[in-house]
Amino acid sequence: MKLLQLTATFGCLQGDTLEFGPGMTLIGAPNGSGKSTWCAFLRTMLYGLDTRQRDRKGAPADKNRYRPWSGSPMEGLLVCEFQGRVLELRRTSASGVPMGDFSAVYQDTGLAVPGLTGETAGEILTGVSQEVFDRSVFFRQTGLAVSQSQELEKRITALVSSGEEDVSWTEANERLKTWLHRRRFHKSGLIPQLEAEEAQLQQTLTQTASLRQDLAQLQARAAGLRQQKDHWESRLSMENDKFQTISQRRYAEAAAELDAAELQLQTLLARQQADAPQTEPDPDELEEEIQDTLDDLSSRRRLMTGFVTLIVLLTLCGVVLFAAPHVPQFPLQLPEIPLLFLAPVVGILWLLVLLFTLIKSACDRRDTKALDELRALLETRQQEDSHLAQDLREAQIRREHAQKYFEAVSQQSGSGPYLPPEAEACRASLHQAEQEIAQIQGQLTALGDPVLVDARLDEIQEASARLQGDYDAIEVAMEALKEADDQLHARFSPQLSQTAAGYFQQLTQGRFSQVALDRSFNVTVRETGALADRPLALLSQGTADQLYLALRLAVADLVLPSPQACPLILDDALLSFDDDRLAVVLHLLTELAEDRQILLFTCQHREFFMLEDRPEITTVTLPGF
Repeated sequence: MKLLQLTATFGCLQGDTLEFGPGMTLIGAPNGSGKSTWCAFLRTMLYGLDTRQRDRKGAPADKNRYRPWSGSPMEGLLVCEFQGRVLELRRTSASGVPMGDFSAVYQDTGLAVPGLTGETAGEILTGVSQEVFDRSVFFRQTGLAVSQSQELEKRITALVSSGEEDVSWTEANERLKTWLHRRRFHKSGLIPQLEAEEAQLQQTLTQTASLRQDLAQLQARAAGLRQQKDHWESRLSMENDKFQTISQRRYAEAAAELDAAELQLQTLLARQQADAPQTEPDPDELEEEIQDTLDDLSSRRRLMTGFVTLIVLLTLCGVVLFAAPHVPQFPLQLPEIPLLFLAPVVGILWLLVLLFTLIKSACDRRDTKALDELRALLETRQQEDSHLAQDLREAQIRREHAQKYFEAVSQQSGSGPYLPPEAEACRASLHQAEQEIAQIQGQLTALGDPVLVDARLDEIQEASARLQGDYDAIEVAMEALKEADDQLHARFSPQLSQTAAGYFQQLTQGRFSQVALDRSFNVTVRETGALADRPLALLSQGTADQLYLALRLAVADLVLPSPQACPLILDDALLSFDDDRLAVVLHLLTELAEDRQILLFTCQHREFFMLEDRPEITTVTLPGF
């Protein structure tokens, strides 16, 4: 395949076109003008755009990184020569999928290229997958180093063995290792899991046997305790019958006593109500009448005393009025009152005193008699009430005693006789044994049926034996694969090392003569005339870059030899080379360009100066260079 033209609306490119020559094309452009974008666009046109890729921190996905700055849909055209005919490949954005629509036609006829699709275009045109393309013919400044890849390993294996490109020792070894680890890896895997389950089932069977033995012992013990419990219950039944007879008799006596006490109390209460008719005053009323009578006697006594005192004072006044005029030197001159007038008046007053005295005496005798009668009646009533209250208290006490006795008899008749301590101990032991039996039966139920456990154990043992056989077979297969890989490596490693050594010797102008490469692409070199190899870490950066370039060229020759040579694409891959090394590299690339198309992108002018006298070199300069 040879590249002829690219037209891109991709990232910073807006309908830009880039044309290439048949041999080496030198493209000059300053940093930031789109060199890496052109290279990414070429890879996208060949292999498509991975729309499943997601943005990562500091590394956006290609669908976002190369979104056209103008906002136009992402699209492009690739014109190339393949098998003697010119093809036009187009990728456009459709239905929101960047570069999702693909077409490939012959330029001269416009007919579709049969078998060429968006998924297979790159591999058909270049002859390799995208992963091999990136590791063989696509050179970047930061990607010169050669690393191991299953796709690259398949390609090399196909070249040095059967030609089948689906064979990879690493892939096969990883798959076998995965199968091996799936069966056993340290303490994980199917075999350890089955062994753990087998040990658990063995433990379950052992525990089941032990629990069954304990269950038999407990059941025998429980049977003996049940016999003892039946014996004590029989005795308790007999004692209970006797107790019920006595309790019934005591209950009847207590009920009769309670009824008699209640009847006596009710009789006394009825008598108390009958002895206090509504017409007779009660003791409180009698006491009030007695106090009223005493108050009347006291009032008459005070009234009579005041009346007598008044009469005495009036009598004295009359004496004074009568005698005062006959007393010499009396300070007052009073009229003389005749004795005939004064004596009758005084007599009348004292007659009134006598009359009032007689009336008071009659009233006092009447009230005193009534008072004596009331006091006698009150005393009688108080004595009767006292006797009745005493009888009521005695009746209430009798009823309370009868009630307590009745309740005590009722409680005793409900409780019944008590079992002796031995019977209670027997019942407690039986209850505990039954609990332990139930617990063991629950454990046995949880452990499962021993028959099923044995069957599962047999299955596990068979599966474990089968997996162990697989494990042993995989180990044998891995050993055989290792031997086959060593033989295969012995076939392709010398060829690759010899080709890389030729390029490295040419690039270093004969300083290094040998290159050794293992299957993981670890490299050692040997200087011309030296006896020991030198590891890559001891080389200078410039020499290391020359070695990487030699290895990449050797891989490209081995993976994609002429005449199906895919173009070599170098994106600022020679920046770290000094002028002397760069001149050697350019000389080598011009030689390789006779058989293989080479696209060299650079941001420096020195490549142009060094190749300005080579008319077969096609030069292209981008804006700003």
